[in-house]
Amino acid sequence: MWSRIALGFLFLTQTNSLSLLTDGDPQNITSVDKSGDSKTDVFRQLLNQETLIRMTMDKKVQGILKDIIEMKGSLVTNNQRLNEAEKEIVNLRNENQALKAENLRFNQVISQFENKFGDIDENITDIARGQTQHERNWNNKIERFQENTSKILDDIKIEVRYLSVTLLDLNKHTMELNSSIPSLVDDKFTRYSANLNTSMVEMMHMLLSTKDFQENVVYNLSSLEKDQSSIKRLLSDNLNSTMNTIKSEFEQSQIAQLKLSSAVSSLEVFRMNMSLLNGCAQETREGFTVGVTSTSSSWTGDILVFPHVITNNGNGYDPSTGKFTASKKGTYVFSVNVISYGSNTVYLDIVHDGVSKVRTMSHSSASYQTGTNMVVLALNKGDSVWVKRYTGKGYFTASVPITTFSGFLL
Repeated sequence: MWSRIALGFLFLTQTNSLSLLTDGDPQNITSVDKSGDSKTDVFRQLLNQETLIRMTMDKKVQGILKDIIEMKGSLVTNNQRLNEAEKEIVNLRNENQALKAENLRFNQVISQFENKFGDIDENITDIARGQTQHERNWNNKIERFQENTSKILDDIKIEVRYLSVTLLDLNKHTMELNSSIPSLVDDKFTRYSANLNTSMVEMMHMLLSTKDFQENVVYNLSSLEKDQSSIKRLLSDNLNSTMNTIKSEFEQSQIAQLKLSSAVSSLEVFRMNMSLLNGCAQETREGFTVGVTSTSSSWTGDILVFPHVITNNGNGYDPSTGKFTASKKGTYVFSVNVISYGSNTVYLDIVHDGVSKVRTMSHSSASYQTGTNMVVLALNKGDSVWVKRYTGKGYFTASVPITTFSGFLL
């Protein structure tokens, strides 16, 4: 383009300064040739042609000049556009640097979140280990307690057997006493009666022999009657006291036997309760922790399904539906943690059989906001709990889950 402009300019200069028919001397008139009119006509025609050529060249030069002016205007416009493009490039570079810095900051934030969640996973692992160790210690204590209880029960049973034998002997001895006391009283009374009769006969003989002796006999008989009355009262008192003592001991032995029987029954019930408690302690504790390992910027579903299972004791959580179903009645604890994708807003609910209980919030006021919440629920067997989207879209996570859902039975 520039070569064409230069060539036209040189051609214009040469046309204005030289004349091809007058040997470089510009003339506007035709020289009169003395050789004749024919030559004059030829020169006139040549001059006319030169004039026409010059006029044509002037028009072309003016068109070229106009093109040059337009090209200068286009060049100025192009320079302005180039400057604007350079400014836009500088702005884009600055924005790129800012985006790189923000990306670096986001990577640092994500790294911090990953470190925090790694610490949380370690803490959960430590808690699980501590729970396992606690269960082992509890089981060991229960086993030792059962062993001690069994030994104590065996000792008590042996003592109860000995006591039962002793009570049987005591009962037998009491029955023997009850049966022997009347015979003893009868024997003693018979002997006293025989002795008394003998004494009476001797006294009668002595009374017949002398009067003084008769008086002594009367006195002795009176004394003997008094002694006999005293002996009867003493025997009656001793017999009543012995019977009362035997009855009291027998009643006390019956009370002691009832107390021992009650104690044995209580210990048996306690042993059965401890067996049931041990059985309950050895049952599998119900709990789960699940998460997602792939990020979604446009998720707008209803139920958030966590397919990555970390722990699922009792198999209450279904990773295909995202729902937890209680296998028994009890008090359960649930928690959910979600990271919003970029500057998106997302709200999640923990739902119990279709009823929202608590809600998380990850707002768009800043990027990658964390929303978390926890709830304690009383569930019946067969009740279901899941995580539902209330509003918003998308979530952020990593290969080690950041967006998670957990629950366990107290």
